[in-house]
Amino acid sequence: MSSWTLVARFPDKPPERGVVAVDLTIDGGDPLTLSLVEAEGLESALGNALTSINDASGRISCVNVGVQIVISVDKATVASLTHDKAELMRSQLKELLAGSGTEFTG
Repeated sequence: MSSWTLVARFPDKPPERGVVAVDLTIDGGDPLTLSLVEAEGLESALGNALTSINDASGRISCVNVGVQIVISVDKATVASLTHDKAELMRSQLKELLAGSGTEFTG
C-alpha cells in the first residue's frame, strides 16, 4: 500500500491567487507536479473508481481492481491504494483544491 504527500503550489507573482498546481509524492519518491486541471482530474478519477467506474483516459488513470484502486500516470503505476486510502486521498485533494490547506499526507 502506498503513502503520499500532497502539496499545493501557488503563483509566484501577485495578484493571482489560489492553487496553480499540486505536487504529489508517492512513497517518498520524487514529486510529480500535476497542473490544476490534472489534480482536479485525479480527484474525479478517484471518485469514479470508488464507484467501480474505471477512469483510464488521459494522462492520469484510476482503476478499481477489487480491493484496491490503482493510480497510473502516463500508463505507469504510481500507487495502489485500498478503498479507504483512496477516499482519503480524494477528500484531501478536494480540500487542497478548495484552499482548505496547503499540505496533506496519507
